[in-house]
Amino acid sequence: MIEPYRMTMVNLIFSVLLLLGIIIYKYVYPKRNINLLFLLVLISLLPLVSILRKGTYESGDLTIHTGFAMSFYESLKDGNIIPRWSSQIIYGYGYPLFLFAYPLPYYLASLFHFIGFNFINSLKLILALSFIASGIMMYLFIKEELKNRCSAFIAAIIYLFSPYHLVDLHFRAAIGEIIAFAILPFCFLTIRKMSNKITFLWFFLSSLSVTLLVLSHQAISLISFPFIIAYCLYLWITKNRKKIKYIFFYILSLIMGLLLSSFYWMPVIFEAKYTNLLTTGAVSFISLSQLFYSPWRWGFLFQGPNGELSFIVGYIQWFIIIFSIILFFKGKISLKGKVVYLISVTSLFLFLIMTQSFSRTMWMNVSLLKGFQYSYRLLLLISFFVSIIAGVVIKNITQKWLFVSLCLIAILTTIPNWGNRKTLPLLTDSSILYELPSNITKVGQGTTIWVNSNNFKSNQRTVPHIEIVQGKADISEISRNSVKHSYLINVTSKNALIKENTLYFPNWIVRVNGNPYPFSFIDTAYPGIITFNLNKGSYKVDVSFMNTKVRAFSMFLSFFSFLALILIFLIISSKRIKNIFRNLI
Repeated sequence: MIEPYRMTMVNLIFSVLLLLGIIIYKYVYPKRNINLLFLLVLISLLPLVSILRKGTYESGDLTIHTGFAMSFYESLKDGNIIPRWSSQIIYGYGYPLFLFAYPLPYYLASLFHFIGFNFINSLKLILALSFIASGIMMYLFIKEELKNRCSAFIAAIIYLFSPYHLVDLHFRAAIGEIIAFAILPFCFLTIRKMSNKITFLWFFLSSLSVTLLVLSHQAISLISFPFIIAYCLYLWITKNRKKIKYIFFYILSLIMGLLLSSFYWMPVIFEAKYTNLLTTGAVSFISLSQLFYSPWRWGFLFQGPNGELSFIVGYIQWFIIIFSIILFFKGKISLKGKVVYLISVTSLFLFLIMTQSFSRTMWMNVSLLKGFQYSYRLLLLISFFVSIIAGVVIKNITQKWLFVSLCLIAILTTIPNWGNRKTLPLLTDSSILYELPSNITKVGQGTTIWVNSNNFKSNQRTVPHIEIVQGKADISEISRNSVKHSYLINVTSKNALIKENTLYFPNWIVRVNGNPYPFSFIDTAYPGIITFNLNKGSYKVDVSFMNTKVRAFSMFLSFFSFLALILIFLIISSKRIKNIFRNLI
């Protein structure tokens, strides 16, 4: 049997077994209520069975992320707590990949690899745990917001089995977005908890959630932030009766989250001007029909035969949207539910509009949005708000059969998408790392403003680390890591032009015998590559990637903010200890 069909049958069998288990449990213990959170976790395991297959995915970015994770880990081993440079890609010329790429997935992958997992399995583990966590976080958030377990359960199911969530998980392997799927409801949950009572725990978790969201995916965090602020204002007006201290701590937690993550986003903002990708980037839009229907396998498969992707909102999701509008105009939604519903449905339709090309002007007038690249990424936020709407609908409906039907339809109609089309079991960490320099020969539309990666060509897997362009010299490499290359160079001719095959980006510097030395990266023959001249003699040459003022300042802000959190914790803890001691006396 062809692998995708075999995997579908396996998924169907596991689904039937789980359903039989639920039926048997209710038969044996008819008076016991099923723990919905536990059931949710069991259900969330169903789309993850295919991840147990050996190897990486045939399509999607899992292989690319594995290579990036290995490069990130090597930089960590070199002593770079915050990796910025990937020295392996683009034939070994390197690129400041981690200056711009979201770092959280690679920190997690490095942690799992350090524990003992290989890199492919580390990335799979992140995908699986993030998927499970997304359901749990959505359940906890809606349970706290609507005070209804059934609403929380249906919202989590709709969120887990939204088509775009499964596309990200199995077809795109968009690891940053998959993590963002889990962290987004966590942000709203922590803010909601803080609205009940301001404690250091929820203040800390709220700040942490914002930090993690920024580090998981810069584009998703950017587009989410206005809605997080709006939610804070909503809670302040409706729940906290305009108490100043609450809005103060809401804002402070958001600011603290941004400060903690400033080591990442601040260099992105100030140094993106040196790259072609973010300065000339344009947003790609999807057609209106793509939101409603998938053209493969009678509309139930979200990936085409050649890797094409469907960006459908979801059939059950559209039913919920339409049904909710009917309920609203019939006055069947409670007063409190109406506020949550109106905010969610307004946000939903705003994002639907933004996925279409006629919103191009809106995108282009906001410079920070130019790096968003694909409007279909908004389907993550659309999935989030549809799930909230589903929770509101269930809270205002008493028919139990509708609750069960929505769950079954949402789950069963997505079974063909519970696994990548095919895995490549022979593709291992070592083979991915070996092919990384020649496989990743450019980053997006280009590299730096001084050179276009499309012009890089090499008959070799990697270029030599250093070359003599003119003159004669003997070169021996002393040491080399991701950010520092050291050589002994003995020039035997009158002078020599040396080309150190590293792609220039601020702040690469050259030191000769310990002193700063002039070099060029705008030579018309070698644009964007570090070159320098040496006269006759012997030299120790170091080529190093140093922090710019922006990077150093952003790191200071993150570190200072972390210390501030610790200080707040110690002050609060000391007061509690004093109170306990006084009570004992």
